[in-house]
Amino acid sequence: MKITRINVYVTGPQKNTIQSQAQDLEPAKPNKGSWLSETVIANPMSIYPEYFDRRSLWTGMGGRTIVQIETDTGVTGLGESAGGRASAVIIKDHLSGLLIGKDPRQVEKLWDIMFRSSLTYGRKGSPIMAISAVDLALWDLIAKARNEPLYQTLGGAVKDKVQAYVTGNDFEKTKERGFLGQKLAMPYGPVSGKEGMDKNVELVRKARETLGPDKEIMLDCFMAWNVEYTIRMAELVAPYRVKWIEESLPPDDYVGYGIINRKVTSSAIATGEHEYTRFGFQQLLDARAAEILQPDICWCGGISEVRKICALASAQHIPVIPHAGGLQPWALHYIFAEINIPYAEFAYIHGADVDNYDNIFTGVELPQSGWFSLPTGIGAGIELRENAHDYLYEV
Repeated sequence: MKITRINVYVTGPQKNTIQSQAQDLEPAKPNKGSWLSETVIANPMSIYPEYFDRRSLWTGMGGRTIVQIETDTGVTGLGESAGGRASAVIIKDHLSGLLIGKDPRQVEKLWDIMFRSSLTYGRKGSPIMAISAVDLALWDLIAKARNEPLYQTLGGAVKDKVQAYVTGNDFEKTKERGFLGQKLAMPYGPVSGKEGMDKNVELVRKARETLGPDKEIMLDCFMAWNVEYTIRMAELVAPYRVKWIEESLPPDDYVGYGIINRKVTSSAIATGEHEYTRFGFQQLLDARAAEILQPDICWCGGISEVRKICALASAQHIPVIPHAGGLQPWALHYIFAEINIPYAEFAYIHGADVDNYDNIFTGVELPQSGWFSLPTGIGAGIELRENAHDYLYEV
């Protein structure tokens, strides 16, 4: 079996090339109504008043990068990342040339070739996202060639069902849906002073009051806080039994994470969403920077790399809970095949009253009464929709 072609697409207006998209059209806007982009959520850009209100004011290189790998046997594989145009160009202009003619089943070798060849400009960010998308497509292809679900290719299922937690602040609408609990998107950081801190605490208080004593509450801080602020916030929300505080510092502040992980005793410290490859996660582990690691499988290097990350974490008895794991078909299969992953993250992207609908792929699994069942289908269980190209342009 040989790779014959790699198709690369980016979500956005239907255009044939990146050049025409950049010249003739305004940049693709976030999905209308998405609370992730259109509400106040603390983030690294919150310190600038002109970007405070919503993330859509400053995010520019995002969007979905879709990869389709074709082979001489007719078997194809699908992968995805969030690197947008930057990752798409890397795949098309660099990585594809290294992969055409290769056996897709040599997935470890191909990962290493992609990583080594991009060291001069890679190691984190868009280049690793590009490798991730290709790696996921390779694993999907391998499982399809074996005519079995991806979790089976990865060693078989180690659990029959996985409980999900939901991310977002619509806790009144999700409290009766069977989820483990709610991860709250913190609206305010240090730039908002004591008033913002008080509002954060009030949000947590209302969530605990609404969810009751048995549901878990977690805080997502999206790299917006600092060491002092995190420690103070942890003390203020301690009465409300917060399970973990997530990504409160910039991702490279390994020393800072080590400090808060030692000083905060009322909640676990979690991070890793914006970390890349086993090498970055080894730095987190060396600093004893967190008690929960959260790699994004579509960003951190794909399945080939997250397997190594999970092995490193398991040696220190640290659980792994992948970022957006319940929203990514490949990640969900991996969650069912990995002992050291207890939960799956889920979110209603457009609000708790709207079911998630993927306009690119069929077969995307949804939780039922707060639980994911064993995924169905061959490979990652997904295919391109008949009208998918209405939402994609080819690179």
